Amino acid sequence: MMDNFREWLSDNLRYILLGLAVLLVVVIAFFAIRLISGGGSSKKQVETSAASAEANGGADKTTAGDSNTDKETSGETEKETSAASDSTSAPLTKESSDSAVQTLITQYYTAVASRDYDTLSSIDATFDEAAKAAVEAESAIESYDNIVTYTKPGLTDGTYVAYIYFEAKITGIDTPAPSLREMYLVTDTDGNLKIGDKRSSQELVDYLLDCQRDSDVQALVKDVNQKLADAKAQDSALASYVDSIGTDADTADSDTQTSTAQTGTMKVSTGVNVRGEASPDATLYGTLSAGMEVEVLENLDSGWSKIRYTYSGTTIEGYIMTQYLEASDQ
Repeated sequence: MMDNFREWLSDNLRYILLGLAVLLVVVIAFFAIRLISGGGSSKKQVETSAASAEANGGADKTTAGDSNTDKETSGETEKETSAASDSTSAPLTKESSDSAVQTLITQYYTAVASRDYDTLSSIDATFDEAAKAAVEAESAIESYDNIVTYTKPGLTDGTYVAYIYFEAKITGIDTPAPSLREMYLVTDTDGNLKIGDKRSSQELVDYLLDCQRDSDVQALVKDVNQKLADAKAQDSALASYVDSIGTDADTADSDTQTSTAQTGTMKVSTGVNVRGEASPDATLYGTLSAGMEVEVLENLDSGWSKIRYTYSGTTIEGYIMTQYLEASDQ
């Protein structure tokens, strides 16, 4: 049997060797392909990883850059928002012509124009003899026209901070004077809307000041001031009248200011505007007529004095130019 196998092996050896050679070639080719493929893949992975790392590095740098930019932008935005942010969140609302607020304000100015003191007493909780004298002091105003009221919510339900725009028609002057005034409206126990005391509490005083600092209120003040300036430019008679009842601090000559004011009771020598701060650009609190007595609280080196006075039963603190104060006995 072994002889037969040897004879078969001898006869087919060349075929077996050929088959083994082919098989070896196939195996070598297979591993060669795997090797080449694997090496290429590894290289590709390395390159891809490097590219990815570079991309990620770039992304990280970009992210870091963006992070810094975001921080700077956030900082700037926060700063800008802080500077321009409103102290109160409620927006200024224009009252409709038939609203209860607008009806009250129209009734008030109609009564002021006609010197209807009974009506004023019934709708103004602060109306007293001093308020009556103030109305009499405005006797040159014939009427209050084009009245528009803007409001913000007050401290409690049923109360409102009101900013009233009107055009005052002055006797003998053709051009009306655009004006803006602030009131605090309250609802009484009977459910009736009335004009309340703006200085009834320190909390309310602070709240009103916050409202005055709001951008929408400042924009309204600026708009009315511009309208008044335009009206004065068009009518010299109006300009003379307005200037005679309210001398603004920014018209004063700082070189001629005299700081002779003392603390205590003094009087103003001419009509002068009262400002919320010692600056001609500060919020306008009101106007003092010549001869009015005020309590001087402090004299500043800047040429301003902090004063306190009472108007319509309300105690008001503000600033006027020191040069417009004089001793009460003068």
